[in-house]
Amino acid sequence: MKKALTVANVINQQVTLIDFSTIAPALYQCFGNPQNKGIWFVWGGSGSGKSSLLLDITKAFCLSGLKAIHNEREEDLDDVDFIERLKMKNMQDVKDHFVTANYNYEEMCKYLDSRNSPKVVVINSATYFFENLTQYFEFANKYKRRKILIISGMAKANNPYTEMETKIMYDANKKAFCSAYNASCKGRTIGPNGGTYIIWKEGYEKARGTINEKN
Repeated sequence: MKKALTVANVINQQVTLIDFSTIAPALYQCFGNPQNKGIWFVWGGSGSGKSSLLLDITKAFCLSGLKAIHNEREEDLDDVDFIERLKMKNMQDVKDHFVTANYNYEEMCKYLDSRNSPKVVVINSATYFFENLTQYFEFANKYKRRKILIISGMAKANNPYTEMETKIMYDANKKAFCSAYNASCKGRTIGPNGGTYIIWKEGYEKARGTINEKN
């Protein structure tokens, strides 16, 4: 049986935070300094900026010195949209810490179980990668204490699209909803500015202008 912890045991534990405040100040304002383990869930509709936010977060972790793998299941790695997104986010800046792949579940588990596998694991997206909720929990329970898992999902209005994505959202430590190139932190810990992050300024301003015109 595991030992029960006292309050002193809990609050005196040594935890490691990633210093977003100096590496990525805008992300810090939204999310604060994240822990070096656990689960992120990012969801949004088509054209919301979700895929770009994944790269922004991943790049910040890479700039901290962590290695990351972006597992792209929604697009082929030779799709022009994916290529242009990598260029736009200047992912070449972290080329020594960043790799991409198109692994299925079994391939990814085998890769992550290999020696010196990346600390940061991005799954784009949940419904293209996990067969069901049981498989998600199997994956999460195996890796969330020693990896940073960043999983994306689609949205229906402001909520995750499927029941599985909703369960993942509730299970995640960090949560971000993307709409019109703006990310809103929905997690337990929120950054100093109240938990907002503009993913793409031009797209954000254009979307807001359109909304104002309609009003």
